[in-house]
Amino acid sequence: MAATALGAQAQITLDGKVTAAEIATAKTADKYQSISTYSGTHSVAGKGLQTLYVGNSATKLYVAVVGSFQQTATYAAVLLYLNVPGKTGVAKGVKLAGGAAGDSPLKIKPTMDFEVDYGVRVNFDIDAAKGGYFSFADYSNGNPATGGVPDTYQGNVLPGTPLTASGTTAATAGPLLGARVAYTNAATVSANTDNSAIEFEFDLAAMGLTATSAIDMFVAYTNGDGILTSDTFPPIAGQATALAPDQDFTAIAGNQYLTYNLTTGLLANRNEVARSLRFGVYPNPGSAVAVTYTVPQGNQAVSLSVHDATGKQVRSLNASQAGVQTYKLSGLKAGIYVVKLNVGGEQTSSKVVIE
Repeated sequence: MAATALGAQAQITLDGKVTAAEIATAKTADKYQSISTYSGTHSVAGKGLQTLYVGNSATKLYVAVVGSFQQTATYAAVLLYLNVPGKTGVAKGVKLAGGAAGDSPLKIKPTMDFEVDYGVRVNFDIDAAKGGYFSFADYSNGNPATGGVPDTYQGNVLPGTPLTASGTTAATAGPLLGARVAYTNAATVSANTDNSAIEFEFDLAAMGLTATSAIDMFVAYTNGDGILTSDTFPPIAGQATALAPDQDFTAIAGNQYLTYNLTTGLLANRNEVARSLRFGVYPNPGSAVAVTYTVPQGNQAVSLSVHDATGKQVRSLNASQAGVQTYKLSGLKAGIYVVKLNVGGEQTSSKVVIE
């Protein structure tokens, strides 16, 4: 019985709170990992995002958004856009058609910098007792020729009470077949000291995920009629005012999405990117140094720059490349330099000493 009890405690409980017992600092089965933290200005005073947690079990994907969401004058919402393996979706850089339901904030039409297969929303009633409204927009077949994409309502979630998506078939529930959602209210972000959150539980099989899949995601807090506030995951550096409802995220520097691997966890850190690109600088230190890297998945935009100890750029490369690449650091004076590499939006860097 003791072993059973301990095993039960180790698992994520869908109750609208992220407890200390549910969090691990490294990728751990049945535990949340902190993926992103919002520490900037909230364009809606006292309301918005705080921390994004993601975790998974052998059969479920969990996404928890900690923050304060419910407002008394407007139907605020949390939006989650997803890219999953095996779907065609809407390609990055293409404006989304928007969801067909006029009362859902998924009707907005942003241009994302990653492929979008699904949008998920919970928007909150101005009467806290009435809870939130759960639906998804289906972009898995791309944008339609005319009109919006299906935005299928899945039910009314009340504070502190988990809701299971109402659809019982792939046609009525799509990626939310068997999905659940729960949340608890926090009066303000500063008053949210117990990690009150909105938690999503997705069925891996329904979403077409396996134990080794990677999923891209973007989270936003909207105010009113789908207007994007300053609060997003990943955060936008220096953003203190509301974004446009139909924001073009390709115009913002850096990646406006996060990648979570069901085996290894968060991929959006420099070491993981360096490994995925097989990025290396050899010999280091040395006099005849070469930068090596691999451009995966066909031709992609590559930007490589070399900066001296003062930050001045002394070498640069901008090209469309594919496969294994080598860039020689010839003709540089002895000293310390930084090599920065960007492949298809994935960024990494390394210090190098030229002798």
